[in-house]
Amino acid sequence: MRWKDLPSEVRDAVGLRIGRVAASEPVTGGVNSDFTAMLDSAHGRFFCKATRATGRTAWMLRNELAVHPHLPDVAPALRWHVDTGNWLVLGFEHVDGRHPGFSPGSPDIVPIAAVFDELHAKLTPCPAKVASFAEHWRQLSAWQHIDPDTVDPWTRQHIDRFREMERKALELAEGDTLLHTDPHPLNFLMSDRPRVVDWAWARKGQPWVDLAFLHLRLMLAGHEPHDDEVPDEFVVAVYGVWLHNARRGKPRRLADVARRWARHRVG
Repeated sequence: MRWKDLPSEVRDAVGLRIGRVAASEPVTGGVNSDFTAMLDSAHGRFFCKATRATGRTAWMLRNELAVHPHLPDVAPALRWHVDTGNWLVLGFEHVDGRHPGFSPGSPDIVPIAAVFDELHAKLTPCPAKVASFAEHWRQLSAWQHIDPDTVDPWTRQHIDRFREMERKALELAEGDTLLHTDPHPLNFLMSDRPRVVDWAWARKGQPWVDLAFLHLRLMLAGHEPHDDEVPDEFVVAVYGVWLHNARRGKPRRLADVARRWARHRVG
């Protein structure tokens, strides 16, 4: 969707906040908004997201709206928002940066890991009212819904154990840190330091939840699995969720990477 395709009431409401929009540059790659673009206006340049208030992803923008006032400045600032009743629009600080490399040997990995240490220190106790990560995944209970007859022999051999481990994992994941939970390379911008964007999936839980998802993204980029502070039970739970998602049309490679980490951990 282009700027001119937004309803006039939305464009007018945004104009009242930032002045006349002189140019709009579409941003591709995101899937959680009806409209994403860089807007050049009388008051500067902003990264803008907009979605219909009744759309299936509107809750994601509302989640970002709830958490952004509490985030440190490694997250681009939320400068303004507009709620017309029919549309929700968020306008963020423009950050001029590139997405990081996650492949082995990338110089971006160490500073990104350090940013999560900084975030977790500043976001404990959780300063925002967000859903519990563990409760969200408990509602999925992925391993409870996976048919043993549809999986590979190694997974089938361990599936009863995996179901028990999943239950334990979600107990362990309960915590009081505000988490990002989606450390995809597209959700970082490297400028003078790493900036962490797109807090749509923010949840409350243990800090190692973020580290688990970062580790899996690194494996997807070519790193080998290794042991760290993430409990074995949670590694197994992630494998279950990503396997369940793959059966619903999500990329299979995510499940394959999670399986490899689970097999490394539990044999």
